[in-house]
Amino acid sequence: MEKTLIEEMSWTEFRDAMKETDLIIIPVGVIEEHGCHNPLGTDTLIAEACARLVGERAKVPVAPAMPFGYSANLVSFPGTNSLDPELYRRVLFSYAESYVRHGARRFLFINGHGGNTNTLGLVCGDLFDKYGCICLFNQWWEVLPSLRKDWDCADHGGHFETSMMMGVNPELVHMERARATPVNPLSAGIEYKHGWQYGGAPIPLPVDVYKVHKYGNVGNPPFGANAELGRQMIEAYVEFNVALASELKIAELFEKSLV
Repeated sequence: MEKTLIEEMSWTEFRDAMKETDLIIIPVGVIEEHGCHNPLGTDTLIAEACARLVGERAKVPVAPAMPFGYSANLVSFPGTNSLDPELYRRVLFSYAESYVRHGARRFLFINGHGGNTNTLGLVCGDLFDKYGCICLFNQWWEVLPSLRKDWDCADHGGHFETSMMMGVNPELVHMERARATPVNPLSAGIEYKHGWQYGGAPIPLPVDVYKVHKYGNVGNPPFGANAELGRQMIEAYVEFNVALASELKIAELFEKSLV
């Protein structure tokens, strides 16, 4: 396989690539704020860069990134966009389905945005239910702490995500604009500590972030973020997914149940 980026292939090159593998990598992100110092496309740009490297090393076709997702809690910040979750589910399913028509039976979604997680689970289920596809997805902020305990990646536009963005393209990050203030608690007991918590237990709490934090980046403060850390994190995450793609290639497809 000479090329791995589907957008750079001709239709005959893609046809031939699908004779070598039935696995497609799809990076997914969103356009949303990541503090005053990071670009709106942070989630998409990180997912896209990692997916490209995984595709090159694993010899797997990589689809163009899906830059739209679900980000309702951040829409008060200018530039952020968010799809209705049911619409997003249909769009992402249809996107993947177009590759099923041409032989894809396995998908690896490289996810750059936490708001996409629930929808990705549904889409993976939809693809299995209709076509028997095996679909996996993962996100760097969950994978990396399992590889190195000091990579506490629970932030949004903070130290680790800013470092990842700098590892992708440092020219798009402006650290002189970085700000960090605590997220305002909703009450004495409901507070934000790497996600909303009550009594030390995590609680799902959809809330407009602008109401509780005026800069948008939350979690680990962004100060000290650097491109070298970002490159190390990207390398570790890419190698994890190269190994995962290799396993996915040889995984046995299930026969669909009619029950």
